[in-house]
Amino acid sequence: MARLLRPTLGPLPRTVAIDRITSTSRGPEILDSGAAIARRTIQLADPFENMGAMLLRHVAWRVFERAGDGTTTAAVLAQSLMHAGVRYIAAGGNPVFVGRGMQRALDIAVAELRRQARAIDGPVEIARVVAGNLGSGGVDVAEMLGEVVDAVGPDGAILVEDAQGTTTTHEYIDGVRWNEGFVSSFLLRRDEATTSRITNPRVLVADDALERAEQLVPALEACVGAGDRSLLVVAPEVRDAAVGLLVANRERGVLDGVLAVKAPSFGVQRTRILEDIAAITGATCFSAERGVRLADVTGTDLGRARHVWATRVAFGILGGQGSKATIRQRIAEAKSELGAVGDDAYTANLIRERMGKLAGTAAIVRVGAPGQAEQQELKLRIEAAVRSARSALSDGVVPGGGAALLACIPAVCRWLVDLDEDAAFGAQALAQALGEPMRAIVGNAGFEASPIVAQARCERRVFDAANARWVDPWSGGILDPLNIVVAALETSVSTVATALTADVLIHRANPPMSLEP
Repeated sequence: MARLLRPTLGPLPRTVAIDRITSTSRGPEILDSGAAIARRTIQLADPFENMGAMLLRHVAWRVFERAGDGTTTAAVLAQSLMHAGVRYIAAGGNPVFVGRGMQRALDIAVAELRRQARAIDGPVEIARVVAGNLGSGGVDVAEMLGEVVDAVGPDGAILVEDAQGTTTTHEYIDGVRWNEGFVSSFLLRRDEATTSRITNPRVLVADDALERAEQLVPALEACVGAGDRSLLVVAPEVRDAAVGLLVANRERGVLDGVLAVKAPSFGVQRTRILEDIAAITGATCFSAERGVRLADVTGTDLGRARHVWATRVAFGILGGQGSKATIRQRIAEAKSELGAVGDDAYTANLIRERMGKLAGTAAIVRVGAPGQAEQQELKLRIEAAVRSARSALSDGVVPGGGAALLACIPAVCRWLVDLDEDAAFGAQALAQALGEPMRAIVGNAGFEASPIVAQARCERRVFDAANARWVDPWSGGILDPLNIVVAALETSVSTVATALTADVLIHRANPPMSLEP
């Protein structure tokens, strides 16, 4: 599985040809995106090889969901760690202590990565960061995304949609995004991998936990009674019974789209944010404590929006149809709160964030391509690029081309002397693996990897594989978002440290029997 993904790493990647599932006259898909290739790889013939392949596929997808990129880097790191660990354990090493050594070395490497990080700003720097997600020929799209992400900011909502033509375009609309996701993956439709979307929903905002299905019945009746077919629920908690009611109504065709998301923050700030969401969408914020009961909900209490989306970690509302006067009043109230917090910097930042969201701007990127397969691949790349840009803006960037990971090796090696033999080997295995991403990048570009990697350890510059030259990463734009590099490193080490302790593999020859009575 790692050899399948490895050729796609770097600015001059090789490609992977995947036969189509259905028999058509079209040829195989030609892909150079590690995330797309991992997603297409469903099963290997050998059941035990398949366990390992699906384990690494899970690693790649976890990194993609968390950071939007870094899938192939994670696969390359995991392959190197696993090969070293298996050989050492076969010679009598203790897998638990080897894993502990890897985990301790990981902490040193992550701290070194954070030390290398720098902040970025402006559309040009953002475009440089996202260009790697888009592959060859993506310069124009990278420049457009740099402008869009710079305009809406790290917390602004960016929706990626299909376009009718072959051109990728964008437009700005009113919208906002929060860092809390959907409450259950059962809310995803069969054709949705990581992001749920509904259009023209009614919006229910509640400051009470929704623990029972009957709490949602009046809202569902009000929504259907008003002739609307989609519903968004925002609440501190939405338990399984309430989620089950929403999903059941969607499956029966009563509603076309349903979505439930967790209210952001906690305590007083959570209540303020819920009131902001109600103002943005024109909804009533229900709270039993304030005497506004869910049992009394009517159609006028449900807000409206043009579009709503949610992932596991965030949700956004675009085109909320709340009153502009009400929103201005909320901003004025927030300004008054800001003046009263004094030296409490934490609360002041939360209030400023709320004010920014109340006056926020969102963007829609419409993806065009010659064919449906090309369109879906480019759409996946653009979604990944947007997440990469957000990561870069919020957490900063480090030198790219594998240079940041390579620079962590001395710090890890200095720490080896304090460990016992097995743990020291685990740390040494990680130090060795830190050079593998650069080896893959250089090798995929057609160069001999060993001399370039050796020279890179002595250089303050990085090797630009696309142009075969050494450059300063900051002026040359060879940069990676810190969060993506950290996500790839943490996920690969965590998975390998666990996998090395697996002594037995069990394959089910037949589908497991149902345990239902």
